[in-house]
This record gives sequence, C-alpha cells and structure tokens, in this order.
Amino acid sequence: MPFHERKYASLGLRLAGLVLLGVGSLIWRHLFAVPDPTAKLRLLPYLLALIGMVSTSVGSALALLGRHLFDQVDLSPRWTVHAAAREARALSARSRTRDAQ
Repeated sequence: MPFHERKYASLGLRLAGLVLLGVGSLIWRHLFAVPDPTAKLRLLPYLLALIGMVSTSVGSALALLGRHLFDQVDLSPRWTVHAAAREARALSARSRTRDAQ
C-alpha cells in the first residue's frame, strides 16, 4: 500500500506543505529585509531565493491538494500512446539492431 493511500497521509502531506510554506516565507522575509542582496554578488542570496521558490511552490501544492496530488487523471486519446504505435516502435528498434549487426 503506497504512502499516499494511508489513512493519515493527507493530513501529513498538508502539514508538510504548511511547514514548507513557513520555511519559504521566512526565507523571503529575510531576502526582502536585506538592503541589496546582489551588491557583493554572493551566492547565498541566489541560493536562498532558489530554496524559497521551491519550498513555497511545493508547499502550496502539498497544502492545497494533500493526497489528491497523486490521483490519476484521464488523458485524452490525443495525448496517449496507442498499443499499436508502441508495438511498431519496438519492431522498428528490433529491425534496426538486426540491420546494424
């Protein structure tokens, strides 16, 4: 049984999302308080901005969706690979390897 299907998975994922949002907000608050983060062209402000962006993005997805983040969705036939196309590709690959030998 995958983790996201367990009973308290949604609550845990949402709490993890809120923690990531908190970490991201602390990082952004620090970056906005610095007078000129690029004045000395240090790596730390850019690294903090990267971590802040990733943590707020992932945190918002986890906090809003919880375990539904892992739900399967139906795709339009236009975007799916048909079995016949898959078999034709495999047959083509096999014939190319035979020709190469």
